[in-house]
Amino acid sequence: MNCYSNNYNKYKYENYVYQNSWFDVFMNEVPVSSEYGFIELQVTKDLGREIAAGSVLTIYVNHNGDQIPVVKLDITQNPTLIRLPIAHPSGTLVRGAEYYFTPYNLTIENEGYYNIATHNIRLFPNIAAMFFYNFNRIIPGELNHEEITIIPPHPRDQT
Repeated sequence: MNCYSNNYNKYKYENYVYQNSWFDVFMNEVPVSSEYGFIELQVTKDLGREIAAGSVLTIYVNHNGDQIPVVKLDITQNPTLIRLPIAHPSGTLVRGAEYYFTPYNLTIENEGYYNIATHNIRLFPNIAAMFFYNFNRIIPGELNHEEITIIPPHPRDQT
């Protein structure tokens, strides 16, 4: 029987591999990815005329319905490149066709502008997922115009 081990899977017992006792992965199933992918961001304001310096980017993983922040940084340049594991140790695993992975969510905030959020970002090994965002100024008296993008999961992926 073929055993595998990576940073995500810490303990082996009989035919199962355990990840922090949260999730069982049978060894004959698809493996948990131990590779990394990238999120590349270009964040501007005022219709792309300037870099959105002072913006705060937070990247989250979902675990049992809770959003757990895994990266928080200030945007200082375009593009901003963030390296993340395909399967994050703190996140919920989703079974893909070839390996388990973790979807990411991100938010970007900047004072005086509507927030930006993207949900269900899937990373692929050694590939950069590129996102372009522009902040819109808050208009006094207007309802919240937060920009939220939800990327639908692929039908073959299972949680």
